[in-house]
Amino acid sequence: MTGALVTGGGRGIGAAVVRRIAAEGVPVAVLDRDGAAASAVAAEITGTGGRALAIEVDVAKADRAAEAVETAAEWAGGLAFAYNNAGVTGIRAETADYPEDVFWRVQYVNVGGVLSCLRAELRLMLAGGGAIVNAASGAAVAGVPGSSAYAASKHAIAGLTRTAAVEYASRGIRVNAVAPGLVRTGLVRDLDDFEAAHPAGRAAEPEEVAEAVWWLLNASYVTGVLLPVDGGLLARVPGLS
Repeated sequence: MTGALVTGGGRGIGAAVVRRIAAEGVPVAVLDRDGAAASAVAAEITGTGGRALAIEVDVAKADRAAEAVETAAEWAGGLAFAYNNAGVTGIRAETADYPEDVFWRVQYVNVGGVLSCLRAELRLMLAGGGAIVNAASGAAVAGVPGSSAYAASKHAIAGLTRTAAVEYASRGIRVNAVAPGLVRTGLVRDLDDFEAAHPAGRAAEPEEVAEAVWWLLNASYVTGVLLPVDGGLLARVPGLS
């Protein structure tokens, strides 16, 4: 087994995935736009005997994203696993009023960042296979009022995931996505009202999403899947308790 990389690995779900992968003894590169956050997570891993490398990168810059993926693979001696997690949420505004510059910035980061990393990862994995998980969302399945940019980006990630999965399945590369619902991270605040109406009665912890990511990275006959990790949120019929 060779190494792994996690984009957006400096906090939240990304950091939880870094810890989960490292717990299995896999060298993991922590990619994040916030270099200090990436370094802190990497130091945590190395401090407990693991191998980790912090790489500061803005994945919205395609050439830098590809270089970072290549650096991670070279450091680890190869790339077996990748979790493309980096993303932004945008602002809250109805579609007719959503600022175009903000809309496209969300696409550049969320879709462009995943695409740039995915392309580089696929090329590196052609020789020996591997597994990639992309971070989608419940917003990849349902509309989210006030979040047209975010929802559009996550629908696009679902499409990229399924297409790449079909293209590369015969070459030993699996590509899946997770679709978290409400997760207790720094990006989501004021959870009480949402949790009260949630089928599970609570938000997920980042570590629970990380378990799903680790499973997808190792599920040898699963590819092209968009896996909800949402405590039953998407399964519930609206209006029924």
